[in-house]
Amino acid sequence: MVWELFTRLVDNSFLLVGPMEAFRHIFLFVEKAAFFRILSFSSFRILSAYFLAFILALTLALFSYRHKFFENLIQPPLFLLRSLPVASFVIILLFFIGRANLSFFISFWMSFPIFYFNFLEGLKKLDKDILEMANVFRLSPWNRFRYILIPGIYPQMLSSAKLAMGLSWKSGIAAELIGQVRNSIGYQLMDAKVSLEMGEVFAWSIIMIALSKFFELLVLYVLKKAFSKGST
Repeated sequence: MVWELFTRLVDNSFLLVGPMEAFRHIFLFVEKAAFFRILSFSSFRILSAYFLAFILALTLALFSYRHKFFENLIQPPLFLLRSLPVASFVIILLFFIGRANLSFFISFWMSFPIFYFNFLEGLKKLDKDILEMANVFRLSPWNRFRYILIPGIYPQMLSSAKLAMGLSWKSGIAAELIGQVRNSIGYQLMDAKVSLEMGEVFAWSIIMIALSKFFELLVLYVLKKAFSKGST
């Protein structure tokens, strides 16, 4: 394994620990009652922000698609959000909302532009002939949404769902770390770093990556089950 080989070459546990040491710490974490409380704290806020961003971005993308003035109005602040470094955004928000829900707001604002711009791109690529046919047959708003709009943006929905999930976790945990939010994964990472416990740093990093990948695969599975038939 490359990781183990590199660990042996470095031969310094203060800089790099092997996979066995990292997983040993994970098993030690699981034995503690606080472990699942920490996972729940971070997961709930990050995932809540992710799903809210998904729903709100879809709603506003549909509105922007129908009303060009709204698209022109909302794009500048969204472009600004995309270019703003996470660390700067975290420090700004600390003055207004405190620490407890910091990861929620950061994850939301980092993932929302991804969903919005991808959804809007998909809507703009819709087949005009199909839309005209929907008008001729007077399809209800729900049927238009279910059988035309959603299948039309299905590829963008999958790609943005995957990209936003990873970014939500990375930015959310970074917010917890910078803001030193207690009972969170980010706080545990900071505490392990300060204590020079590299085994714990790698263990929490593995846990974060595993959670991000698990929920990414779960969301993609649900989206494919729900909408793939309508998109083919």
